[in-house]
Amino acid sequence: INRFFGYAWTAEPQCFPTRNFSNNSTANIIITCTDNIRSRLTLWKFLKKVRKENFSDHSAPIYWMDFGNSQTKGQVIIGSEKVLQPSSQEYIPMPKMNVITEEVDYAKIKENESGPSCSLAEALEKQDLFINSTLAHIGCDLLWKMFKEGKTLKMTAIPV
Repeated sequence: INRFFGYAWTAEPQCFPTRNFSNNSTANIIITCTDNIRSRLTLWKFLKKVRKENFSDHSAPIYWMDFGNSQTKGQVIIGSEKVLQPSSQEYIPMPKMNVITEEVDYAKIKENESGPSCSLAEALEKQDLFINSTLAHIGCDLLWKMFKEGKTLKMTAIPV
């Protein structure tokens, strides 16, 4: 993406929460892959706390992309705070996209029912082989459309 668009972005993998996590260690796009509910809820509380009105700052958290999975299915959800959208004759612009914690009622899910570990050895015992790679491709496609076309499309998977 950097080469294609001429960007100079860097990825900064961090465990959350850390003692050094602050408003300055956020980015415009936060991508999470977590095995438990508590970490998602903790991150959402933090992101709400550090929200900024000015989205021109490189450390303003605007989008949160979350990956999650179970044995045979998974989800990639990208959500945002309210962002001013340009008008369009072709599409209906959405000023806000829900994040994972607004889409899932975690009060109804027990912590021990959180998905399997994403570590390969443990995950292969609890989930189908291509779940993680399929989700990675979907997430990359969403990012590609954001960068290339300046839009995201809502995709819904229907279980068969």
